[in-house]
Amino acid sequence: MKKYFISFGSGILILTIAYFASSLILSLKEKEESSLTETEKLVSIVLVNNTTNPVEITTDGRIKSLNKIDIFSEVQGKINFNNNKFKPGANFKRGEVIISINAEEFLSSVKQARSELQNLIAKVLPDIKMDFSNNFSNWDQYFKNFDVNKNISDLPTPMSDKEKYYLVGKGIEATFFKTKSLEKRLKKYTITAPFNGTISKTNISEGSLVNPGVPMGTFISNENFEVTFSMPSKYSRNISVNKKINFKINDRDFTGKIERVDTNIDNFSQTIGVHVKIYGKDLMDGMYIKTKIPLNFSGEGFEISRSVLFNDSYVYVVEENNRVGIREVDVIYYDDESVIISGLENKTKIISSNIPGIYKGMKIKTSN
Repeated sequence: MKKYFISFGSGILILTIAYFASSLILSLKEKEESSLTETEKLVSIVLVNNTTNPVEITTDGRIKSLNKIDIFSEVQGKINFNNNKFKPGANFKRGEVIISINAEEFLSSVKQARSELQNLIAKVLPDIKMDFSNNFSNWDQYFKNFDVNKNISDLPTPMSDKEKYYLVGKGIEATFFKTKSLEKRLKKYTITAPFNGTISKTNISEGSLVNPGVPMGTFISNENFEVTFSMPSKYSRNISVNKKINFKINDRDFTGKIERVDTNIDNFSQTIGVHVKIYGKDLMDGMYIKTKIPLNFSGEGFEISRSVLFNDSYVYVVEENNRVGIREVDVIYYDDESVIISGLENKTKIISSNIPGIYKGMKIKTSN
């Protein structure tokens, strides 16, 4: 019997010890889990300060010369170069000869036409002196100043219908206009610069024989440039013509002005073209630039990085008990890097850190 009580007591003791031991282990485990759960994550924050934010759209494009023409020949002949300057990179001032085409044969035809007109005038001078004496001095002076090596000047104006009919009947007016036409064609054998510019491309070499319509090269202005930017069509009403634009190219500052905005939308990209005239030296055709186009509206809100926004309309914030909260916001505008939001009160703490596994209610520490 005594042995029985000893065994029973030993069992009770062992169970008691096991109970307290298991309770201690469970307590330690709960404390450990609690400790792990309540570990505070250190996060960076930004304080909301709602202000009026000017909205700008980042865009890019390539500069093109505002005055860019292809040089074509309207006549046939052999090319004569002016000191062989017709090469890429050669500069010409307005009115300076770029190319001349050998016109010796055609010049002879022009001189022949002038001589024919001079001969006709010489034949009618006696009749004009007798029948139209009041206008004879003008015709006599015109004949004396006539030079087959120079462009002809306008004929004296008839002083009566009779005189006009007489001149027409003698073929003087017809010969005059024929000669004028030949002189205008003679000018086409010499191609001059329509503006200050540079040869950007050539298609012919010295001594080449050209025919009408053959492209000989490209001539561009080195003073006036334009760049076309593609903008989302939804902002077409928010772009102001004559708005000044600032550029930065190779660490140099340039200015421009919005000249035109397209009224048609590109079917594929759903964008519109914004054409900006750009000013400044050392600009070149084809140069790539990137800038921001201001829109004529402003957003009342706060600008943050796009990485802070999630699900397009939510941000993580710090609640009063230093735990993570979630707030829904209104997106006013966004670009590739930033977004302007509204709907948060001033001094709201937005979590700007990227915290893996972040969730609502997480315990955190803040760092500005």
